[in-house]
Amino acid sequence: MVGVGGTYWSLRHVYLSDKPAPIPEATAPDETSAAPPGEASVATPSEKSVEVRERLDTMKQAARAHEKNGVELTAADINALIAANRKSRGAASVGIDGTVAQAQFAIPLERLDVPFRNALGLGDRYLNATVTIVAPPGTNASSVQLSEVTLNGHRIPAGLLDWQLPGVGKSLRTYVIKYANQYGVTDGEIRDGKVILHTSGH
Repeated sequence: MVGVGGTYWSLRHVYLSDKPAPIPEATAPDETSAAPPGEASVATPSEKSVEVRERLDTMKQAARAHEKNGVELTAADINALIAANRKSRGAASVGIDGTVAQAQFAIPLERLDVPFRNALGLGDRYLNATVTIVAPPGTNASSVQLSEVTLNGHRIPAGLLDWQLPGVGKSLRTYVIKYANQYGVTDGEIRDGKVILHTSGH
């Protein structure tokens, strides 16, 4: 019982938090950005997300037609998709510096279907995490690795993608592979401040 109690205490007070970490948030989708006279108007996150989704859909269609294609996503592109989704808005943000991407999360556990969440009294806690990813050319969903992971400021093993989720039986990598397959992504890389995704055409 002492061991179980200690694990529960660590989970609740060390790796989870009672408040969300501050997350940089893109402009709300219903706001517009006025451009100075003589300059082109600035796309709102909602408009930006539509344009990004169109590019991703084009890549998906190319993959189905066995055509070679690719999409380059900046941090602004990814954050626009996050801001346009009511479930992820304000709970995640991505930054890219050269060949390194960093994602920040502040997810209320009440949004997640976590086994025994309510029974353990974890519904009021937040999963605050920072994940760093380096993806050299040729990286795919099966080989991508997290170079650094912190939960509530505490470093944990970077092999998180291959951990099996309690009560689910699947690893996070299975979801990465699922979404890569959904859009026909065969490989990708992080370079020049962008996430670059490819379809092989095969």
